[in-house]
Amino acid sequence: MASLAPARDIRVALVHLGCARNLIDSETILGRLGAEGYVLCSRVEDADVAVVNTCSFIGPARDESEAAIAGLVAARRRGELRGVLVVGCLPEKFREEVEERFPEVDAFLGLSDYSNIARVVEEVLKGRRIRAGTGGRRPAGQAEGPRLLQTPRSYAYLRPSHGCDHNCAFCIIPAIRGRQRSKSLEILAAEAGELVAQGVREIVLVAEDTTGYGTDLGPEGPRLPEAVERLAAVPGLAWLRVMYAYPNAFPWRLTEVMRRCPAVVPYLDIPIQHIATPVLKRMRRGGTRRSVEAILERLREEVPGIALRTTVLVGHPGEGEREFQELLDFLQAFRFERLGAFAFSPEAGTPAGEDPDRPPAEEAQRRLEAVMALQAGIHAAGQEALLGREDVVLVDGHQGPEAVGRTVRDAPEVDGQVWIPDPGRRLEAGSLVRVRFRSVRQGYDLEAERLAEA
Repeated sequence: MASLAPARDIRVALVHLGCARNLIDSETILGRLGAEGYVLCSRVEDADVAVVNTCSFIGPARDESEAAIAGLVAARRRGELRGVLVVGCLPEKFREEVEERFPEVDAFLGLSDYSNIARVVEEVLKGRRIRAGTGGRRPAGQAEGPRLLQTPRSYAYLRPSHGCDHNCAFCIIPAIRGRQRSKSLEILAAEAGELVAQGVREIVLVAEDTTGYGTDLGPEGPRLPEAVERLAAVPGLAWLRVMYAYPNAFPWRLTEVMRRCPAVVPYLDIPIQHIATPVLKRMRRGGTRRSVEAILERLREEVPGIALRTTVLVGHPGEGEREFQELLDFLQAFRFERLGAFAFSPEAGTPAGEDPDRPPAEEAQRRLEAVMALQAGIHAAGQEALLGREDVVLVDGHQGPEAVGRTVRDAPEVDGQVWIPDPGRRLEAGSLVRVRFRSVRQGYDLEAERLAEA
């Protein structure tokens, strides 16, 4: 596509909302706009056109997205913006509702490869309304296209597949992102090579179901262990991390790859959602307490020193006080190294969303706070146990006179950080540095002294 003549003087700002998978979409949007000559700015106040990439995973995420849209529409009404584009998950799933609520929005684009977004901006600036389906092709396992990374040089996200084949009772992701569509191993390796060529030291694999990678590519196609093995061999890659592993049908050769390949960090994000068998059945998770425990115990046995991160969902239909206490007792006994939690949000169109057999929202919130309080103590104790030890930290950047980084036990954005005195700012983002842990900061992060370059 030839460069658009008007782009040279048009400033575009992107408002990003949602998860790491959404961030890849945001980076693709910015990459395509930048390639067409649009001036990209970080502040909406400086822009002619604003693009908001929305999330609609749960009710609070939709509320946040709609608040952002309302703010941009108000700025357009005041003459501060010439155009507003709403893209991503919200218009993909709830297009009619958001079009009716925000008639002043110039374009609504659902999920696509956003290959036409520069042309859409041009049409908006001409005062034309944009019809559905103009963002580009729906992702179907192809490469992402040009990306303007919004992460520090130290890490970037890589998506091996789009969509999800599971039918969890509480989740609308398959209705938004569709069924699983995996990229070829060649595309994945090429994308990883491009990221490393830009200076990225850590690649974080993210998908709706990372461990399902390749199951749609046929019986002889690659699976996650082969993908991880291939990516770990990319020259210059320091760390490779796997997120969003689904517990059932776990590809067990992955543990052998994790042990054998130095670049694959001993860390796995594996959301279990719950442990009580009756709740797992109501969630349609396809497992039982016994099967989940067996998977987790085997992971710790086969990957010594592994840091396991999980996510749990409280307040789901079928979770009574007994089931919740069973979850608390399990978390106390198993002691996940990292954990996130959510309170149930009833989603229209899902089986759980129509099920009235659930605790009140206030009770679900109380349970959420109890889980996080328990995990805070577990996490703090784990951090205290590291004091005096040495380890390698990947530097993400600086805050004031301190460098901020992470260990292999910490994924970006969701886990803890390590703070290292660096008043001269000599540690660049992407540096690997050996440190000794000195203290725990506010019960969560670690403070360390620098020993040497790793």
